[in-house]
Amino acid sequence: MYELSNHTEIIVHQALQDYLRNHSIPCSCELCQADIMALALNRLPPRYYVSLRGEIITQWESHNLPDQARVMAEVVRAIQQVSATPSHPIDHT
Repeated sequence: MYELSNHTEIIVHQALQDYLRNHSIPCSCELCQADIMALALNRLPPRYYVSLRGEIITQWESHNLPDQARVMAEVVRAIQQVSATPSHPIDHT
C-alpha cells in the first residue's frame, strides 16, 4: 500500500515550529496551530508524493529560496489572522 504525503504540509509545519521557537504569539495551543496550518496550506500549492523517489525530488525542488520565503510569508499571515480572530476565547490573565 502506498502512502500519499503532502510535502507542503511538512514544510509548513516546520516553518510554524521554527517561528514559535523564536516568537511569542497570543496562543499556540493545538487548535490555533491547526488553524494556522490550515490557513497557510490553503494558500500554498500542494506537493504530493507517494514514493521515496518522489519524496526526494519534491524535497529537492522545494529548497529554492522563493518557495521557502513564500511558505514563511503565508505562515506569518496565518498567524496574524488566527491571533486576531482565534477559534476560542483567549484568557489574558
